[in-house]
Amino acid sequence: MITKVTSLTPVTNNVQFGAEIKSKKNPGNYQNNTNLPGYRELGALKSNSNINFRGSKELSELEKSIIGQNEIRIPNLLDIDENIDLSFSKMPAESRKLNMAGLNIEKKQEDNLDVYEISNDLGNKIFIGKFDRSKELPTVTYKQGKFMPEITVKDSSLDGKAIKMLSGSILKGDGFDMKMPGKYQTNPKKAFKEISFTGNVVLTTLNKENRTTNAVDKYVNSGLQKETIEGDYADLVVQNQPTVIIPAGGFGERFKNITREKENKPSAKLPTDDAYRVIATALNMAAAAGILNGDENDNVVYISQKHEIPKNENTYWSNMYKTDGGAISEGLSRGIISNEKDGIILNADIFTNADLTRTYNALKTLPNAALVIPYYPVNPERAKSFGLLGIQQDDVGNMQIKTFVEKPKFTKQPPMPSEFTTPGEYDKEVAKWEEVQTACDPNDSDVYFANPGMYFLSSEALKVLMAQGLLEPDATGLGGNIMPKIVQMTNEGTLLGKDGSPLKAYTVPLEAKGGKPAVWDDIGTAEAYLKLIKDVASEVEQNGVGEDNKYYGIPEFVLNDFYNNVDLQRGIVFDSSQARVALDNFSEKYQVSDIKGNIFIA
Repeated sequence: MITKVTSLTPVTNNVQFGAEIKSKKNPGNYQNNTNLPGYRELGALKSNSNINFRGSKELSELEKSIIGQNEIRIPNLLDIDENIDLSFSKMPAESRKLNMAGLNIEKKQEDNLDVYEISNDLGNKIFIGKFDRSKELPTVTYKQGKFMPEITVKDSSLDGKAIKMLSGSILKGDGFDMKMPGKYQTNPKKAFKEISFTGNVVLTTLNKENRTTNAVDKYVNSGLQKETIEGDYADLVVQNQPTVIIPAGGFGERFKNITREKENKPSAKLPTDDAYRVIATALNMAAAAGILNGDENDNVVYISQKHEIPKNENTYWSNMYKTDGGAISEGLSRGIISNEKDGIILNADIFTNADLTRTYNALKTLPNAALVIPYYPVNPERAKSFGLLGIQQDDVGNMQIKTFVEKPKFTKQPPMPSEFTTPGEYDKEVAKWEEVQTACDPNDSDVYFANPGMYFLSSEALKVLMAQGLLEPDATGLGGNIMPKIVQMTNEGTLLGKDGSPLKAYTVPLEAKGGKPAVWDDIGTAEAYLKLIKDVASEVEQNGVGEDNKYYGIPEFVLNDFYNNVDLQRGIVFDSSQARVALDNFSEKYQVSDIKGNIFIA
């Protein structure tokens, strides 16, 4: 029986000023002109970023409130009494490195109403609000960071909760009419077409480490492991006792809409039992495989890079690295993670019903398998957002991994000469496109093999990599270094087992219990979070929680809680039953006539 769970902590670079974001607009020529729109904001940017601008001014209180270190933030939009221009086209070229997409606020009067229109640097309207200032109004705050704009509505009637509007949302009530333009579908299913140490789970955590450890400990101590559905080959996993490694060190920059900046992504709350947070999906996969049993022997061992967690018998400190692989490599070199056991690496911020025991069975049964990476099938358009697995079938039809293909510009349709002007560029893109075709399903040209970030490694492979010095902590990124190196060595025939035979790298389909295709999603952004929860709720509404549900394998209470915390007709996700009550009180106070879209109440 596997009893210990370990948590590693990879370093992820904090996104500060200087994170490069490219604008599609020309930056234009900047002159040292105090009348130029956005001039005063440049002084604010200089103050916060250490980027040298020509000319500066003393910051006004308004400027201080708008420009933060990682985002533009307006504490109360209704306090703005002047137009504001932070467009890239009015800034020097250096400012394009800021992690903002530009900002333009225009305030005007229409029919005795204050009208606020917010546009980005491309001229697209991202918020339109009309307000009757003669009436009591809630507080309306605006935030725009690297990934998306957000409106947060707060009011005493919400009893500490807040209404968060993302793209594609509408909120109308007595005295206000707010809209966030964008796509919205009441039925998200249509959109959905298009995780000497002798334990078994290693959690890698860096940022907000106490948050992550608290989330894991809550789960381990809750007994929720007993709610999981046993995997098809759980006996095989228990027999071999592999180590499950879960990197959980992200800052959660793209998830701030949900985390409110207090947590990193893996520790963020889902609309269910407080012990069941984002990282619980990976923990559930381990529990379904027999690694966590929900008894007094379950334990978590952490490897901490940031050293926020005090050292004790269950916590190891490591150096700080920029990649997931660094802490894993140091854990192996120090014997915290045993190379006598197979390793399973799972992402911490996913939602899937995948049965990891099925892929593990492939690792143990495919000929001379050193590495197995399951593939997730995606269509040509979605493939552009993923790293892909280029394959070649062996004599008996097993799919061996030949290469890692970066997120491609071109998938099914090849590049055309007319799209290029630089000599030689067309030929390079054609060569890349041809490589992309190796990631195509041999039986379906509309399906590409995406890498879901799950890696199954044999103990033999780990020993060879360590013996050859290929797991140097300072130069080990999982997807960027370790896995491609293993694939290269298997193709060259230089990764040899103890009997001298060449080891191989394979891919197999990511499967749920019973061999059904698994459902997999990366909860990478607040938008993806809401979309996922709505899709689960829609599936429960149509197919219940049994085997007909495409998410079968996820504990039933999770599916039911998601369903009970979503208003599918209006597209609203609630973080709890208290959030429903809060919205009812708000709606009664302001006589809300319309609220729908990508809305989260937490």
